[in-house]
Amino acid sequence: MPLHSRVLVIDADHLRARSLAELLAPAGYETYHAAPGETSPAAPDVVLLSLDEMDASAVTRVAGEMPDADVLLLIGAGSLPLARSALRLGACDVVEREAGVDALLFALERAARDGRNRRDLAALRARVGEEARHALVGESLGMQLVRELVGRAAGSRRTALVTGEAGTGKSTVARLVHDLSDRAGRPFVVAQCEGARPEALEAELFGTGREGLLESARGGTLVLDEVLELPRAMYSRLAAMIAERIVRRAGSTHAEPVDVRLILTVRTTEQRPTVDAAALLGEGNALPIALPPLRERRRDIPLLVQHFRERSARGRSGDLPPLPAETMTPLLAHQWPGNVRELAHWLERIALAADQRGAAPRHAVIAPGAEFAPLDSARLTLGELERRYILHVLAQEGGHQSRAADRLGIDRRTLYRKLKEYRDDGGNRAAS
Repeated sequence: MPLHSRVLVIDADHLRARSLAELLAPAGYETYHAAPGETSPAAPDVVLLSLDEMDASAVTRVAGEMPDADVLLLIGAGSLPLARSALRLGACDVVEREAGVDALLFALERAARDGRNRRDLAALRARVGEEARHALVGESLGMQLVRELVGRAAGSRRTALVTGEAGTGKSTVARLVHDLSDRAGRPFVVAQCEGARPEALEAELFGTGREGLLESARGGTLVLDEVLELPRAMYSRLAAMIAERIVRRAGSTHAEPVDVRLILTVRTTEQRPTVDAAALLGEGNALPIALPPLRERRRDIPLLVQHFRERSARGRSGDLPPLPAETMTPLLAHQWPGNVRELAHWLERIALAADQRGAAPRHAVIAPGAEFAPLDSARLTLGELERRYILHVLAQEGGHQSRAADRLGIDRRTLYRKLKEYRDDGGNRAAS
């Protein structure tokens, strides 16, 4: 039973109301008593409404006057058949006086606990709504669903599975789930699974002579970034860790207790279908959070543009000049293969260009990847603009595909596929 839960006892019989309040006080409740219609000196968590006979108006009146409180009905013998009606009218539970003190205390404890959980959930949702709107910008249905799922994940201790294309904000969601959970302020550790050697990754996670990331994240959250890159043999070991809440370092038989909440991230692309990484870990009940690509929520692009420009302006002297009105059309039409990350990088380049020139580069086509293009290229197709942009970035990175892919906000497989398409298309053009 949560200590200091406030209980208001309402009974027409003053002596009985006071006796009930005095009975509950030793159990750790802060009690008040009043007659029907009287006000309480403090907002109660639970109202114990004591009635000699079923009074529908009393139940509805109390539930209406104190909507944040749970109403527990205490009734006399013979009134039990009316309990169902009381529950429909707003009572959380009904107890018969003849059931005894233990039954009353049990029902009151449950009402206090349920009420506290409901209020905590409401407070969490309000907090999630406020913070998630700043971190996850957008009013599309897809982003509203993402924010709802983040709230559910933050209020749960189950493993969360965050999926989405490169640049959609998986790391932002993982951090937000941690910050909004009861583990906020405790360790937040990220393990990069992609590209790591199996032996090195196992040592990094489980530890050798010193503690690994699982122990470092004790009490907090461990993010397995790109979890599908884990060696398959490691999944069973992680599943055992989750089930037993212990970890054994490499070469050791000693088990260390560890309480870690896992968040798994999986990059989804056209070439790589989504796989339920949680099922591979034996976590079939993982909470999924799927991030939509930017091309599927174009209505959010103006909000994102405003968000990133305001964020950029806070780190600079003076305000950024406004983007030309004709800028938004190509932004809305662009496919954004790098998603939100690509948009953020593009706006940053525009801001830097404005700093260097003193104004927005109006003599250029203000379109993604077209800062370098002359005005007559406005007649090019978006596909051609994208091709020129990718080749331009690749040239600036000296042909280094990994660096170019990171700058573009896409994964290396997507860049490789696009370059192959460009080579094949060039051959077809030459043949014709």
